[in-house]
Amino acid sequence: MAVGNLVSSILAVVFLIALGYLAKRTGLLSVENRQVINDIIIYLAMPALIFRAVTQSKLDSSLLKIPLLAIIVMLISVGAAFILGRLLKLDRTTFGALLLVSAVGNTGYLGYPLTINLFGQGNLVRAVFFDIFGSVLFVFTVGIIIAHRYGDGKEELNISRELFTFPPLVGLAAAFLLRGFSLPFFVTKAIGFMADATIPLIMLSIGLSIELSHIFEQRKPLTIAALVKLIFAPLIALVGVRALGFPPVDGGIAILEASMPAMMFSLIIGMKYGLDVEFLPAAIIGTTLLALLTVPIWQYAARIM
Repeated sequence: MAVGNLVSSILAVVFLIALGYLAKRTGLLSVENRQVINDIIIYLAMPALIFRAVTQSKLDSSLLKIPLLAIIVMLISVGAAFILGRLLKLDRTTFGALLLVSAVGNTGYLGYPLTINLFGQGNLVRAVFFDIFGSVLFVFTVGIIIAHRYGDGKEELNISRELFTFPPLVGLAAAFLLRGFSLPFFVTKAIGFMADATIPLIMLSIGLSIELSHIFEQRKPLTIAALVKLIFAPLIALVGVRALGFPPVDGGIAILEASMPAMMFSLIIGMKYGLDVEFLPAAIIGTTLLALLTVPIWQYAARIM
């Protein structure tokens, strides 16, 4: 993809995020509307998007290298955040929140739209493998263990319940089960309509979430989260892509997903298990805003290397 097209794709995403922020600032939509939008995304739109991507794509064993790299990147990122976080002597709940947001990126909410814009709908399945078998698997195993270990909440640890009831994962399982079957046209059309709604809804949700004042109050841990998530993680992915011999498109998508800002779902995990719920939204929004600058740089680096 030419640099001009890359910039245009990023700007399209920025525009939709800004539209959501403007809708909040003008009173057209409120922060309370975000929960309804997020429920539509999680329970309806994103499962439909994943279902369509998997059922309409060619799958082969080479795709398994993508989640393998994802897990490697996240484990190394947790290690880096652990060392740097200890230097700051953060309190327990902030330290656990830092580990979570430094490891797991917004590979679904933001990674899917950018993958479609930069690499086309036909390559979305590669982002799905990074997200579901990498990020989702990680956050519902290692991520929940971290949240339970450092959080102040009383929530019982139940990894299997969290993992197997996550709607996008259910959508993925349904896609694998129904691959090769010819569904009625009205069903595929309805799934397509719902899938197409995913991207604008996600961007509006991110825009509604932006609150700039929280960012400045959490400067020190946010700096570490940004360095690990936006600089260190994609650098490890870039090295891994070359070491594992990824094809250009697979490598570009893997680096893109590794360069994503902190996962929005980490706030839900943090609230449930008692992590620092002031730092988490600041980290999500802060890294998201910075990612608008760093993502194009990493994509340019991926193309020239």
